[in-house]
Amino acid sequence: MKSLVLMRHAKSNWCGDLSDFDRPLNPRGVSSAIALGNWLRSNDLLPDFALVSAAKRTLETFEKLKINCPLEKKQKLYLASSEEIFHQIRQITANCLLVICHNPGISEFSQKISSEWPNHSKFEAFPSCSTCIIDFDVTDWSNLKFGTGKIKKFITPKDLGVV
Repeated sequence: MKSLVLMRHAKSNWCGDLSDFDRPLNPRGVSSAIALGNWLRSNDLLPDFALVSAAKRTLETFEKLKINCPLEKKQKLYLASSEEIFHQIRQITANCLLVICHNPGISEFSQKISSEWPNHSKFEAFPSCSTCIIDFDVTDWSNLKFGTGKIKKFITPKDLGVV
């Protein structure tokens, strides 16, 4: 059994002359990431390993989660397609994997990888810092296939009272 913690980066700041890649989190994004980190800890959903887009906002999201696991920042996850996300996951060996990246790829990936969508009005949109916990009946990520994941939980910062 493998578990995937799939997260979109927290809300970022659009101010200034920064490139999209270099945008930091805004105050609401910081609060959201902290709240999701607390939620992951309180629900014993801590990953063994994290794949994180190399963009500033995704790395800051990971930092604010305060999760103690090895991290691999991946340039290829910056604005990655669902197929690229799939490819990157299939190369990992951890039992519980955290992936933090961007829309629309993360939303499309969560829809394609799951056998059934959760009953949550925001699942398709996958708002900032949304987190989806998905279990797979595989012993090796290289055997991952689309349409096989069982979603245990989909949660947004708003569900945790962060607005």
